[in-house]
Amino acid sequence: MLKIIATFKFRPDLSREEAQAYWNDTHNDVVRRCLPECRKYVQNVSVPVRSRSWPYDGISELWFDDMESIKRSFSGPLNDELVADEEKFAVDKNWVIVTENPVF
Repeated sequence: MLKIIATFKFRPDLSREEAQAYWNDTHNDVVRRCLPECRKYVQNVSVPVRSRSWPYDGISELWFDDMESIKRSFSGPLNDELVADEEKFAVDKNWVIVTENPVF
């Protein structure tokens, strides 16, 4: 099992509430439709803390069976639709493919 971890900031022209609502309520349906081989999708939202600013507003986790399923998922017109939808709420996007190493 492989996992993609994607980090991003919310668009500065949207309020945090607007961007988060779009990500939570609309974008998840786009992910489900555009990434049919994705086994699990988790949205991690940063918690505002008065004494600290975080480098990211959100971190997505997407699980896939193997590298071939990732390659199939991120090629073609469905990937274009996914990327276009991300641009409705996110900027400064980065991602990495990882394997988990549970420690405890």
